[in-house]
Amino acid sequence: MSTQAYQLNASDQKRFNELMEATYKKVFNMSYRLAGNRTDAEDLTQEAFFRAYRSFNDYEGDRPFENWIFRIVTRLFLDLLRNRRRRIKAVSYDTPLNQGSGDDNLFFEMPDETSNPEVRILEGTFSEDLQKALNSLSPEQRLLITLADIEGVPYKDIADMLGKPVGTIRSRLHRTHKLIRARLEQIKREGHPISSSQRTLKLATSH
Repeated sequence: MSTQAYQLNASDQKRFNELMEATYKKVFNMSYRLAGNRTDAEDLTQEAFFRAYRSFNDYEGDRPFENWIFRIVTRLFLDLLRNRRRRIKAVSYDTPLNQGSGDDNLFFEMPDETSNPEVRILEGTFSEDLQKALNSLSPEQRLLITLADIEGVPYKDIADMLGKPVGTIRSRLHRTHKLIRARLEQIKREGHPISSSQRTLKLATSH
């Protein structure tokens, strides 16, 4: 994290370092749940703490630092989604990217989505079936579930983060909970029972 353009005083620097150390793992895990890959999660985490450092004088110490940094991560993730949607173009996997007459055409390759050991450790927090259900959600739905059910952020704080009424957050979470349950039932019907020995996600009904 570059601090050349801005420097906290010694007391605030010490306090920021302590808060960052205490919350870094949770912020990274949240970023990974949202982004779905380690590279974006690392970028989100680094940028979130950089922005938190730059704005630390605005942090109200009577409120949990965790919620404050989660708010920053949420905004960064939504910005990431908006930027990517602007860049999306329809590309055929079977069409070479270079349409020249030679034999050196470059073909679009499908990404390798197999989990590395670190990703598997992160994903091991939940049952395999539940992880499949979560991965099937839209980014916005995954954001709500991550904030409300995984991180335990109150609905009011989520509403403030997303600029939506609390009633809208409740309604969207209710629909998302129903969708997860339906997909878990589908997985069970397909012969992949949920392991009772593994931790499952608590689908909150109120905050």
